[in-house]
Amino acid sequence: MQQRDSKRMLRMILSGVTAVVSIGTFAGLANAATTTTTVEVDRAAYLITAAHTGASRIALEPTGTKLRVLTGSNAYWWHVEDEQDRVGYITRNTYWTQAVSGSAASTSGTAGQAASTSTPATASSASMVASGTYESLGGLLPPGVTLDPNITPLAPLDASYQTKLNAVLQVAESKLGTPYEWGHNEDRGQTGFDCSNFTEYVYHHALGYDMSTASQTQYKRVGVAVPTQDMQPGDLVVFNDGGHVGIYAGNGEMIQEGGGLKKVGYLPLKPGSYWYDHITVVKRMF
Repeated sequence: MQQRDSKRMLRMILSGVTAVVSIGTFAGLANAATTTTTVEVDRAAYLITAAHTGASRIALEPTGTKLRVLTGSNAYWWHVEDEQDRVGYITRNTYWTQAVSGSAASTSGTAGQAASTSTPATASSASMVASGTYESLGGLLPPGVTLDPNITPLAPLDASYQTKLNAVLQVAESKLGTPYEWGHNEDRGQTGFDCSNFTEYVYHHALGYDMSTASQTQYKRVGVAVPTQDMQPGDLVVFNDGGHVGIYAGNGEMIQEGGGLKKVGYLPLKPGSYWYDHITVVKRMF
């Protein structure tokens, strides 16, 4: 009898210890889940209205901005409040943002650690020259380009060359007839484009590329330079040392903004044509 009572007493003691440990563990997890975290923007990224690509943009958060993390983050998106009290979501890709203090705020089914996403590799002209080939870049990004995490492009980075080309031509042709407006870009809520804002818009919406809208920068820093004779559809073509840019569409034509048309349209780009004779460099973009 005494032995049974002793065993019963031991079970009660152990149960009590287990309950205390469980309560303490739960409290610790709850505290960790609600701790506010500060996130710093490493590269300018958009604050958006919902935790998915394609959501409406609220604002472009500049590099160096500190954001306060709220509850409701998940493995891919921080739920944050910025310094202007705007609330929304921003990518957790560590290429764009970094947690700089505190424990991670509560997440959906995660312990709150930032998702580890590798930065896509970048192609180079040197590797193409060394190999003696000027084929498509495959799953590599061209120099001067990053991926915009806040847009869902028609063709992802790992899509085939043909899929990417179809996407580029689809976006470009959707703007046929759009009037030339210097410095304008429809992504900024303006009407029309100039030549380099048009090429940026096309690659942005077709492939998700985030790149300069300046023709001189596209000339000097964007894309992999290839010989003119190796030009293929989808390439960015630079004329007159960056004075004009367009996209080679194949069949001896390019699609571009301006170029004497004062609108988005096709122009000849074959040997002997005006624009062919003024090519400065051809840039492989995918």
